[in-house]
Amino acid sequence: MEISLAGLVGGFFGAVIGVMDFGMIAALLRRAWEKKPVLGDGGLVRRREAFLKVAFVVNLAVFVGLGYWFGVTMAG
Repeated sequence: MEISLAGLVGGFFGAVIGVMDFGMIAALLRRAWEKKPVLGDGGLVRRREAFLKVAFVVNLAVFVGLGYWFGVTMAG
């Protein structure tokens, strides 16, 4: 498998865009979750944080992959 420089640059820019995208999504989710108070032992809070961690990894992987693909495609 050959890794191209254009793909790596595209992957880097994809990661930057993915982090910014996740920041917006996480802010919206946290704001919506603050409107509903959490009762109990905090299990819901832990599940929400775990959900955000999984969403971050998936979001970052998708954007890095798309950035790599775009970089390779545009470079020819």
